[in-house]
Amino acid sequence: MRLKILVAPLIAAVAISTFTSTTLVVQVQAQQVRPVQSVQAVAGNALRLTVQNFHIYTSGTLRFVFTVDDPTLLKNLFSNKNSVVRVSLGSMVVGGEKEVRELISTPGRFIAIDTLDFSLNDLRKRADQQIEINASTTDLKVDTERIEFGDLGIYPVRIEVLINNVVQANVTTFVNRASTLKSSEPMPINVVAVLDGSNTLQLDGSHIVDDLTREKFSRLIALLESDGPLISVQISGQAINGLSKSKNPADQALLVQLIAALGTTTLVGSTYVQFDPSSARQTNHDNDFKTLLDLGKKSLQALSPKNVLTSNAWIAKTPLDQDGLDLLADSGYDSILMMPNSSKSLGAFDNTARPYRLVSGNKTLSLHVVDPNYMTQLSDLKNNSFIDASAIAAQLLAQRNKIESDGGTPSLRRIVLTSQDGSVVNSDLLHQVLLILKRVPLQISIQTLKNISMPRQDAFKLTLRPTNSTLFKDRIKDFDLLRTDLNKLKSSVGENSEQWAKWNERLLALSSENLSASDFADFIGQTRGELKTLRTAVTLQEGTTFTLGSRKSQLRLDLQNSSDQDMDVQVRVVSPKLSFTKSAAIIRVPANGSNELVVDVVALSNGLFPVEIRIFTADGLSQLGKKIEVSARVNAIAGLGQVVSGVALLLLLTWWVAHIRRRHRKQISKNHPVLRSKS
Repeated sequence: MRLKILVAPLIAAVAISTFTSTTLVVQVQAQQVRPVQSVQAVAGNALRLTVQNFHIYTSGTLRFVFTVDDPTLLKNLFSNKNSVVRVSLGSMVVGGEKEVRELISTPGRFIAIDTLDFSLNDLRKRADQQIEINASTTDLKVDTERIEFGDLGIYPVRIEVLINNVVQANVTTFVNRASTLKSSEPMPINVVAVLDGSNTLQLDGSHIVDDLTREKFSRLIALLESDGPLISVQISGQAINGLSKSKNPADQALLVQLIAALGTTTLVGSTYVQFDPSSARQTNHDNDFKTLLDLGKKSLQALSPKNVLTSNAWIAKTPLDQDGLDLLADSGYDSILMMPNSSKSLGAFDNTARPYRLVSGNKTLSLHVVDPNYMTQLSDLKNNSFIDASAIAAQLLAQRNKIESDGGTPSLRRIVLTSQDGSVVNSDLLHQVLLILKRVPLQISIQTLKNISMPRQDAFKLTLRPTNSTLFKDRIKDFDLLRTDLNKLKSSVGENSEQWAKWNERLLALSSENLSASDFADFIGQTRGELKTLRTAVTLQEGTTFTLGSRKSQLRLDLQNSSDQDMDVQVRVVSPKLSFTKSAAIIRVPANGSNELVVDVVALSNGLFPVEIRIFTADGLSQLGKKIEVSARVNAIAGLGQVVSGVALLLLLTWWVAHIRRRHRKQISKNHPVLRSKS
């Protein structure tokens, strides 16, 4: 290493260079003053790098813009003639992305192969207090002071500010020594954003979007507005529904922005709510899964009708077993992307970029796994945009270079970038990563899930482990029982009614794995209460006595409905002393109203006797409420007594006629001449 000191103002070289300009905050440690040549750990946030060009081509220029946020340190730097800004180039990375991470986590691993020192007093301080450095780099042998690179690849670069040869603050970043001429195979990169959101449905049917979900939408929109064509997006139908039905003006504004931002992105379909395919298959709920899948796709498509929905790639958020894979294969999927929570059941992956495959029957599906290292960095809120984006880009390019140097084919590998739960944690960070990577299409190919690779028979075959679906089974049992009981009312309460709209929405929420235990219990309890109210809503006054004044008469039943829903019910009347023309009758009773049911009856005898009235659903399959007992008093027989009296009189007359005739015959016999002779 040789030291080159520039004491005159540095004139920026006019050369071929590509740079990315942005403002960023870099957390570094400020070193206290030590004896000459002492370099210790630094404390504080003194040095802030705001601009850097990441890709350096032949005869290019390293350009850095930074500021010192500590006023005292800044004053000392410009007042001390021995203040120096040092730019050091480290050894080229040959160990792939792991070496890059080690250089970040262990600063002592940095080994400088070339340096340039700039007298800070001779550097121009801009009006915004930032300091700009341009360090020439060239492959030509010239006398100009310059940074000399070796082969093409990723290099660490350290920037330090020193007073009297003591480091006051520093930061390490990376650059990519690249060529626009060398033919190479780009490695595919996918950036995936998933937004499920929490339950927004309230017990009263309203929707409230919580602050966390609203923030997720805001970050997603920010990313799509800058990089929409490069992102694959999946939004649950439940999250879309909650945002669209919220009465909060901020949510309605977000919905408008979201619709506009989705115009150029790739949409990936999924179930309306999170519904585990493995548990669905194990509990024979395939049809429910497919119904939710269809509803989820329709909800997302309706949000952005012009986008072509990607339906062959399943984003797995929970552990997947063979049962779930078989259901996905039956549902038309041929690619599986495992999020961190899904892939952790398979153990640690030594190389997530390699191709994997899964087999369901005679069908082979490709498997892609999110790299947990990139996931951790993208999920860290402390990461602040460009400097962290440079580190991520450096890891990706170093990984690609390592694959190539090891004899592999980068174009057959794939890296999936997303956060722990798939949501956009830092839209600025992802934007900067994409901004860096899309400048080197010969090395990196940014793709979406619509062109995800098809399954390869030579890919490594994984065996899926069994999953535990105990919680799902417990919930689905309660869910199924509630749904069965609700369905019994379909013939009485119209499916197009407001009540069924509430129930259907609540059933969708109840089917979600993401619903909290307390919300699940509240929704079940609320729905059970409403169900009970409706089942006992239609009735009539018990203990009523009906008086029937003739043999053929009518029962007039005044049915009352105490609910807010019109109800169609079937009424059955039974009595041992009454005969009914119809055994059952169907009648509609209006909400909070009444309707009279007239029943034709024939009395079989006189007297006071019980009558049982039962109310059923309109299809007659389920009884509503308890049986109702009334009484019927039959005085039939005003008519029936006259008939009996007439018969009795007729019998009496007949007897008297017969009696008179017998007496008459006897009298004639006594007076007959023959009978009176005495011979």
